[in-house]
Amino acid sequence: MAFDRQFLDELIARNDIVDVVSNYVSLTKKGANYFGLCPFHNEKTPSFHVLPDRQMYHCFGCKKGGGVVNFIMEEENLSFPDAVRFLAKRAGLEVPEED
Repeated sequence: MAFDRQFLDELIARNDIVDVVSNYVSLTKKGANYFGLCPFHNEKTPSFHVLPDRQMYHCFGCKKGGGVVNFIMEEENLSFPDAVRFLAKRAGLEVPEED
């Protein structure tokens, strides 16, 4: 299923990456960014960071990164369309149906 760019932009705008990630990872603010233990691999020293100004995350340890949709795909083990539906439900958005 292809999603309209405008819908995806609205979805991302309504799902702030810090809010979404903080439901899965305990984040600590350092300067403009947030840091925590990576949820995708075992580590003792935080190498996972979230950049709110760019709405992205990145782990220096396992090299995973991306936006809020990618994070939900990885964390919830969902396909792209299912991750979009998950975030739409979270934001109270109705997913447009294909014609």
